Amino acid sequence: MLRGISQHVLNFQVLNFNDIGVSMGRSLFFSRLIRLCVLGLILLGSGAAAQADEARTGSDAAYAKLMHLGQMALAKDAPKKAALAFAKARRFAPTDLRAQLSLAEAYARQGQVGRSEAFLKHLLRDPAQGDHVDAYLKALSKLQHRYPFVASASVALLPSTNIANSSSETVFDTLLGRFEIDGGGEETTGVGVEFGARGTYRTPLSEGLSLEIGAGLNRIWYEAPELRYWRGRVTADVVGVDPSAEWRGGIHADRIYYDALTGQSSDRIALGAHGTWSQTVNDTTRFTLSALAEYRDYLDKDSLSGPYASLGAGWSKALGPDAPQGATLSWGGSVERSKPSLDYHRYWGASARVGYAQNLTDTLRGGVTMSATLKLYDADFAAVDYARHDEIYRFGVSLSDSRIKLLGSTPKLSCGYKVQSSNIALYTSSTTDCRLGWSYRF
Repeated sequence: MLRGISQHVLNFQVLNFNDIGVSMGRSLFFSRLIRLCVLGLILLGSGAAAQADEARTGSDAAYAKLMHLGQMALAKDAPKKAALAFAKARRFAPTDLRAQLSLAEAYARQGQVGRSEAFLKHLLRDPAQGDHVDAYLKALSKLQHRYPFVASASVALLPSTNIANSSSETVFDTLLGRFEIDGGGEETTGVGVEFGARGTYRTPLSEGLSLEIGAGLNRIWYEAPELRYWRGRVTADVVGVDPSAEWRGGIHADRIYYDALTGQSSDRIALGAHGTWSQTVNDTTRFTLSALAEYRDYLDKDSLSGPYASLGAGWSKALGPDAPQGATLSWGGSVERSKPSLDYHRYWGASARVGYAQNLTDTLRGGVTMSATLKLYDADFAAVDYARHDEIYRFGVSLSDSRIKLLGSTPKLSCGYKVQSSNIALYTSSTTDCRLGWSYRF
């Protein structure tokens, strides 16, 4: 009996040891399998790291080669070729200060000082380039010190369906009776030409702060002699720039001169002050504030002389990734006050506007704008028992194609349809005005 029990116990023990042996074998197998997997991952990681190091080494070599080519091109006085090399180098190192400043230098050496400044200001506003703010400000100051004088020229064609802005009404009813409006209902189609030139002298006051003195002269010419005039403008501004904002404030003098008229003309002199302030709100939105105050002296029409002031605000927003490429939305408004000596010409005005622009193709960009203006006058108009009230509505479109170049600049076509309604028939009109303009900075 005992022998039988012992035999069963022995058999039980043997069976348990056999199970343990099997378990140990399986554990050893899985352990080796895990080690092999870990070793494989290590080898894969090492290979990926080696490939990354190789790619990085290749990028570094390409960057160094392009920078060398750019510097050699500058040394040989070939800034255009240098700019191409530096621009390619920036693709390998977008935040590299040396490539950025070299590209700005190449632009300036081409005679494109305005482009160089715009590029540096773009970098200054880019949050990703925040480590180089001081370097950009120093570069801007050095650029203005080396190139203190910049100039620009412009020309524009000005086709219009109503070049004289004639009233669309033919008669004016007053308390004294009905009068025919001279030229009323006789809209004249024509094309004007505008030529312009401007020069600006800049001197840095400190990093991010400069003094600018400018002078400009424009000539507007139409076939009708009474519409031809000259306009000159002189300005003196203090200009400031930092990573989030740009501002300017100063004084100005304007002169408009109708050279072909022998009688009363709209010749005037305006003296005043102006200012603008532009602030980055976030990565896509920018806010702008502008102000103007001046005294307008009409040399042949004393009743129109008096102070004028305006205040405007605007926003521009780059739309998100779901919007068409380069799409921007802008909106804003302004208020104005004109107070000439004759009371029924004094008015308060308010305007609202909205605009949208986008890239239509890789080279073609188009935009639309809409605006509305209301003017309320202070006193009863002459010969009637009510004050003047004007409403002005405008719809405009614009188009430019970067494939079209004139001396390195792209012309822009803009057209607008304007309807002005007024309770004074003299000022009711409608017109379609266009402008095909081109400007060049050198």
